[in-house]
Amino acid sequence: MEGEAVDTALWARTKGMRRMRAALQASLLFPALASFCRLTVRDRELLRELDGPAVFVANHVSALDAVVMAEALPPRYRHRSVVVAAADSIFKRKWEARLAQVTVDAFPIPRGGGARAHLEYLKDLLRKKWSVIIFPEGRLTVTGAIGTFRKGGAILAMDAGVPIVPAYVDGMYEVMPRFRRVPRPGRVSVTFGAPLVAQTHEDYDTFIARVESSVRTLAGPKGIEVEPAGGARSEGPNYWY
Repeated sequence: MEGEAVDTALWARTKGMRRMRAALQASLLFPALASFCRLTVRDRELLRELDGPAVFVANHVSALDAVVMAEALPPRYRHRSVVVAAADSIFKRKWEARLAQVTVDAFPIPRGGGARAHLEYLKDLLRKKWSVIIFPEGRLTVTGAIGTFRKGGAILAMDAGVPIVPAYVDGMYEVMPRFRRVPRPGRVSVTFGAPLVAQTHEDYDTFIARVESSVRTLAGPKGIEVEPAGGARSEGPNYWY
């Protein structure tokens, strides 16, 4: 419902919590990921031209995508970013929600509408120099292909006046797709694209279409195939975006 209160979880963004998160990531989370996933980050130098917050978007292939994206980001963004997650997935169980908030600062968004207040809160975070990591397909891929992007990332970026940074995550579908409970060893890469800024003639739909095209270009031949609509129906409806 549109009037639903937003769980801002301000405690997750305090200076003390950010320091604890950084320590947990460096000592436990990222080493655990490295035990089965050899991560390579490509073209991260493109982010040097950024001098403020941004919306980072990537394809969504695994429950571990948020961890991979967090490690791939430069520290100045890693420690001041929230990860958008479905309220009816990891936030269904309190312990899992708290774990996600402590480790990657996950922020819940309801599916199927009722997210206006959440959207406004994220815009406010962007204006306060926080960044947002978002997976605009709205759900995990079933086939490994990139799905159609929803416009929420464009809404955030355009309304808050920040750029979108496209990224392509490759290899996580082989390591831990949505139908696997236990990861298997593999090589994973995150490739960043140049930051994109909305043009004066663009609306939300045209801007997010350009962002999707950029991610598909980063994916190379793997970016040609399109995830079938409704292919992940068992996960429920798409996120608000």
